[in-house]
Amino acid sequence: MPPPAKIPRQKTGASGGKAKITDAMLQAWKALGQAGIGAAGGLAGVARRDNVPAGALRNYLRADGRLTQRGEDRLNPGRKVEITDAMLRTWKALGQAGIEAAGGLDGVARRNKVPVMALKNYLRADGSLSQLGEDRLNPGGKTKITEAMLRTWKTLGQAEIEAAGGLAGVARRDNVPVMALKHYLRASGRLTQLGEDRLNPGGKTKITDAMLQAWKASGQAGIDVAGGLDGVARRDNVPATALRHYLRADGRLTQLGEDRLNPGGKATITDAMLRTWKALGQAGIEAAGGLDGVARRDNVPAGALKNYLRADGRLTQTGEDRLNPGGKAKITDAMLQAWKALGQAEIEAAGGLDGVARRDNVPAVALKHYLRADGSLTPFGENRLRKARTRPM
Repeated sequence: MPPPAKIPRQKTGASGGKAKITDAMLQAWKALGQAGIGAAGGLAGVARRDNVPAGALRNYLRADGRLTQRGEDRLNPGRKVEITDAMLRTWKALGQAGIEAAGGLDGVARRNKVPVMALKNYLRADGSLSQLGEDRLNPGGKTKITEAMLRTWKTLGQAEIEAAGGLAGVARRDNVPVMALKHYLRASGRLTQLGEDRLNPGGKTKITDAMLQAWKASGQAGIDVAGGLDGVARRDNVPATALRHYLRADGRLTQLGEDRLNPGGKATITDAMLRTWKALGQAGIEAAGGLDGVARRDNVPAGALKNYLRADGRLTQTGEDRLNPGGKAKITDAMLQAWKALGQAEIEAAGGLDGVARRDNVPAVALKHYLRADGSLTPFGENRLRKARTRPM
């Protein structure tokens, strides 16, 4: 018997058999209104009806029938106007009421014919300019942050920072970029570790195994007495960021810290381990110190263990699939039709999407490409069934 004839796919200007979104479509969608979109089955329904990718459609159209700013910009053939200092002053004078009267920040952007994302870099919905906007209106260049400034800020205290208008107020007063200031100073009046490190002319000490052991022995109480993790970092003259890779605020070492103190290599996760972990149950996992405790006990990487085991004692779908010696069944069009008929209640009764995957012996990750937890098929699933209906017998 000769093989069935192949029907060539029509080119539509977009990959995957989807039509390309045109300006005419945008105008038609804009005319639909919320009622028309609802009658079509929502945004996903409009996408199916017009054979366009649902994700791409959402870049242009909102569920309430309005085009997004991107859609409005596309229909506007003229180029956007550049944001000027005069605009910033006008926007600053609008106040929140003026912005709301214009239709919000999107409305101000449309009225002034500027990109809305660019506008939002300068203007807030409450009518105040962002620090970027304030900085732009300040004709003088920003001052470089000096160590003398750090020492002055360190003596301010929380009350004086609040009196100056918060960190943004301190930045304006001292004519420095607010984002740069925040790298060095906290709203509580304390310098960040970066600030402390800059004032400390000596180089930082390298973190050693002996430090890890001492930190582990100090416990949460010892860390609290030292002033938290930043206090421990200052006391032992190590970078605070590096310390946090190894130590938690509750006094426990991170898995990275535990792994470093354990000179032996990690064991490979075996099927026997999976069966043992599955038998533990939630109580057994908690008694071992959680998933990290099980990983330490069995000398396996905690990240790898979490790919197979959940904190409630159940194996993940990856774990279940590994223990199932039989290969997974291939997802068929008949399965898609059956899943589409399930509905949300029946999916939940089966144990969610993972439960449906176990029941029908298919990979859970593959199933989720086709089926949602609310019982509807994804656009990928709908497209596959549509192609199946048009496929020659």
